[in-house]
Amino acid sequence: MKPFSKVAVIGAGAFGTAMAKAAGSSGKNTVKMWARDREIVNSINHNHSNPKFCPHLKLPETITATTHAEEALKDADIVMGCLPTQVIPKFLEEHKNIFPLNAPFVSCSKGMIISKEKFLSEEVEDVFGKGKLRYCILSGPSFAQEILEDNPTIVVIASKDAQAAKYAQEKLSYRYFRVYTHDDVIGVEIAGALKNILAIGAGIIEGSGYGINTTSAFIARGTKELYKFAKYYNANPQTLFGLSGIGDIMLTSFGKLSRNRTFGYRLGKGEKIHDILKTSAGVVEGYSTLEVVIRFAKKHDIKMPIIEVINGFVHGKIHPKEALDMLMLRNLEDEFEEDSINGNGKK
Repeated sequence: MKPFSKVAVIGAGAFGTAMAKAAGSSGKNTVKMWARDREIVNSINHNHSNPKFCPHLKLPETITATTHAEEALKDADIVMGCLPTQVIPKFLEEHKNIFPLNAPFVSCSKGMIISKEKFLSEEVEDVFGKGKLRYCILSGPSFAQEILEDNPTIVVIASKDAQAAKYAQEKLSYRYFRVYTHDDVIGVEIAGALKNILAIGAGIIEGSGYGINTTSAFIARGTKELYKFAKYYNANPQTLFGLSGIGDIMLTSFGKLSRNRTFGYRLGKGEKIHDILKTSAGVVEGYSTLEVVIRFAKKHDIKMPIIEVINGFVHGKIHPKEALDMLMLRNLEDEFEEDSINGNGKK
């Protein structure tokens, strides 16, 4: 293994900056960030800080930036995708001919691709061909700000390519950032996408004036619906009990830094969607994911009453009292009643 590896970080938002910080702090890598914004690139190169995300924090001098994707990707040993989910497929398509196929591609994007009703692992196969790109997915309870502030953070990297996951694990782990590996790619992707929807619901509950009893029960029953969605894809049920599952669900649903929770909280307080999105500190992935998950679940007969209520509330079709009645006055049933979903063979 090379003593120093080159890590390309695609995207210089909050999480891209955090991943660059982690990779650049491990003592094992040089980091080249790619960003469209020349102001950010110049600041990283000359001031060692990102002027738009935690500008008071200095980044390691091992991190440099460029506005040229070719420069970032050339000779990269690891590529980290830190663009919003709806944007990254276009980036992959536009740059597939210069992508270093031997380098693990570690996606940090969470959500489903709206236009195609797919997860990124499925899209990667369409763009590059099956098994051509060494695809990994990074997830877990990890607010960007806390990574940048050296709060000890633990995540998981999942891949069907065990060597790719192991290599990324060894190159990214250090005192404040620990990485576990896993092989359940689709399970980690599902958990990372749907937990954002649960966080919106948790925010709505708090914003509507209800307490921790209500929120905790909502998260528990909502996780059951996440399990049903994962079962359709033949995902490993254990994944939901891990870092990308319950770990990230707790962080996003209860953490004050969660954009999705904040979106739901402000919605519960009566603010308009347009105003919330306009003033959000970043992309609210759960809002766009909600649409495609509802559509996918209906198409494949996956019963998700809690997520359906969230969707109705978000789009103004259900008022708070109606939402309460729809969930609390449903037919009484056994907590662990077996569902009839069968896996479709995807894995």
